[in-house]
Amino acid sequence: MQTESLTAAVHNSVPEMDAARVSQCTLIALDAIAEHLDAEAGEYIANGLPDEAARAIRSGARRTDTTGQSIKLGPFIDKVRTRTELPPEHAEALTYAVAITVAHMLDAERVKKLGQALPKELDRLFQD
Repeated sequence: MQTESLTAAVHNSVPEMDAARVSQCTLIALDAIAEHLDAEAGEYIANGLPDEAARAIRSGARRTDTTGQSIKLGPFIDKVRTRTELPPEHAEALTYAVAITVAHMLDAERVKKLGQALPKELDRLFQD
């Protein structure tokens, strides 16, 4: 699956948003999620994703200041909202859509690793 397919699937969940904006915000959300992964887990997850999405995961995973840091879901969605400059309802819908789409794209072993590597609150994003 190409990055365009990933962003198109996310766009189906937030059709009220412009497709180009969804594409941009999807990569921002992936980067934010990956900030909570260590570099090894980030690389493993990235290897299961298309190029642009993989780059966003690797970029976020390189930031060590938040690796493994506990964060509640609400503040995490606020972080995505701030970075994307989306209204709260769009930021929440987009964040869930990105997570669920990625979970469907990854093989079962990578989804399991992602759930284990993320703080407990964030692994809830990846459950249908």
